[in-house]
Amino acid sequence: MIFTLQMQEKLKAFVNSLLRETNSQGIQLFFFCSLIFLTGLLYYVWITPSSLWIQIVYSVIYILCLLFCISAIHFGIKRKRVKTTSDAMQVYTLTENETEKFQSFNLKAIPLTEIQAKTIFQSFSEKHLSGNYTSFKALVNFTPITVNNRLEWRDFSPKRPKQINRQTLLEFLSQLLIGFENLKNQQILEFVKHYFVLRNSDGLKQSLSSKNISDWKNNQSAYLKDISRIFQQHL
Repeated sequence: MIFTLQMQEKLKAFVNSLLRETNSQGIQLFFFCSLIFLTGLLYYVWITPSSLWIQIVYSVIYILCLLFCISAIHFGIKRKRVKTTSDAMQVYTLTENETEKFQSFNLKAIPLTEIQAKTIFQSFSEKHLSGNYTSFKALVNFTPITVNNRLEWRDFSPKRPKQINRQTLLEFLSQLLIGFENLKNQQILEFVKHYFVLRNSDGLKQSLSSKNISDWKNNQSAYLKDISRIFQQHL
């Protein structure tokens, strides 16, 4: 029993690694075609004259391959979630139960009506934020988004004009999400990395660090108060 569970976990980890490295639909189609091919080969082995032990050995191999292919297809389908919105249907691929992980952070978005949410999004889109409203709603609802749909924080630092102002992003999330400032540094890093991409004026990706978080918690600069002021204007 323990051996079976261990093999199942190893198989699941192997298939998940394949799905991460390749196109999900393509790999499922490959396993499905392999299953058809092996079934045809099994039929051929049993209808042609051959020794019984060859037929039995191949049947055992076929059963093992059958279980592997079915498991691979099952894991691939399970990793997909289809979310229907008023605008479009989008397919999300989850890794490591990201939805449950972020919900366990004990965060809660401030109460916003649909009009207020759109107004907040539009107000910050003028200078600070780039992306689509669907991604912003995913952030508020703690639902996963794909890499291509992540929001882009494009507010530049007043002291270093070519660098992204990470502290205004942290202040934005602190104003938007109740309990954000109580998260551990690693949790903040994971959360920001999932929903945002940071690029400087040259288009190069930048990252958030624990030092940025520590500096933000001790920062009393006026540009952070501007973030709070925008929220207050539209709530």
